[in-house]
Amino acid sequence: MSEITIKIDKTVSKFNMLKCGETVVAGVSGGADSMLLLHYLIDRQKELNLKLICANVEHGIRGEESVADSEFVESFCKENGVEFHCLRIDAPTLAKEAKEGVEEYSRKRRYEFFESFNADKIATAHNLSDNVETVLFRLSRGTSLKGCCGIPAVRGKIIRPLIELTSDEIRQECKKASIPFVVDSTNLDNNYSRNYIRNVVISEFEKLNPSFEKNFERFVLSADEDYAFIKEESEKCFNECLIDNSLDIQKLKAFNIALVKRAVILLAEKNGVSLDELHLGGVLELLDKRGKLQIKNNIFAISDLKTLRIAEIDNSEISFSFEQNTIYLKDFLNKYELLKKEFDFYCDYDRIIGSVSVRQRIDGESISPYKRNCTKSLKKLFNEQKIPADKRNRIPIIADDVGAIGVQGICISERVCIDDATEKVLLIKISED
Repeated sequence: MSEITIKIDKTVSKFNMLKCGETVVAGVSGGADSMLLLHYLIDRQKELNLKLICANVEHGIRGEESVADSEFVESFCKENGVEFHCLRIDAPTLAKEAKEGVEEYSRKRRYEFFESFNADKIATAHNLSDNVETVLFRLSRGTSLKGCCGIPAVRGKIIRPLIELTSDEIRQECKKASIPFVVDSTNLDNNYSRNYIRNVVISEFEKLNPSFEKNFERFVLSADEDYAFIKEESEKCFNECLIDNSLDIQKLKAFNIALVKRAVILLAEKNGVSLDELHLGGVLELLDKRGKLQIKNNIFAISDLKTLRIAEIDNSEISFSFEQNTIYLKDFLNKYELLKKEFDFYCDYDRIIGSVSVRQRIDGESISPYKRNCTKSLKKLFNEQKIPADKRNRIPIIADDVGAIGVQGICISERVCIDDATEKVLLIKISED
């Protein structure tokens, strides 16, 4: 047994990747990495009673070369008694139709194909060199501590047995063990970002330190440990500050900013939203002021200085139906307790100008609340009443031809209030259509 096989065995054991009797789908392109993976799984197939499936995707990017690579993998599987399946797609055309990048679209289709077998495990040939490339690529674009953690050895049913081997170790093992493989010509094209990092950036680092990749692995493992700790503390912070799907701002501000940021990100994730750095910064500003920030479409972060929420604000038009009756003041006063339960709004009938309507609020609209001796915008009125931003469009506004005369459940306008001079009372019962 070779040193590399022993090393892979240790990785598989350390991360508990394989169990006896499992069905394993191996993603195999024909390159050195995936062929070593396939060779290893074939060697372990009998010992672990594995059902092994080889899944190959021909992306239609390299013409005859990629077709030949698929045929090479198929031939190898036939020689070794491995079940083989190939998905052929025209990735450039399909990615364009889907308005996605070719690389991202291809990756998505690969994993969909792998998942279609409903296997216990999906084995991919990601290795240490891939991990280094991934983290360097993320660093070049700006990333968080989470982005420095690299490619996990195990994620759900996806396993990566070669994750602790470098590309050089893999190629050398293929040569020693006479494992055939093909070379993807696009791997030499430095116009691709990952190829540039692999062929140029890492090569330059290795001039400074030949053990660069192995040393970089320690950095990735350290980042992973630190992130796991911060993630755990962030969840404690989040749970301590959580009140009815919102965060208590005063409690939250008592924590370190690193935990505050992650608690806010968790709140967004719990509401199905991903926050980028720009939106995260904007949401953090809401911890010190009342207001709302649009994150995407109708999803907003909303602060009332006591709590921070992520909610959908329905800006669609809402219509209301209403019934109206008139009654003399004397009868109104005699039946007041009964009428206030039956009706939603009442005012002086004779002070209404024109016709009555019930509708949504209008931007910039104001009202002069009874006994307040002031005119207030509905926005300020809602702020005073601590009405959440996502609820405001659903509050009926009662209006006449001049403007708002009432806000259901909140106030009535001074000019239509009932007083000693009132003769008739207008009663309104409101329902949402």
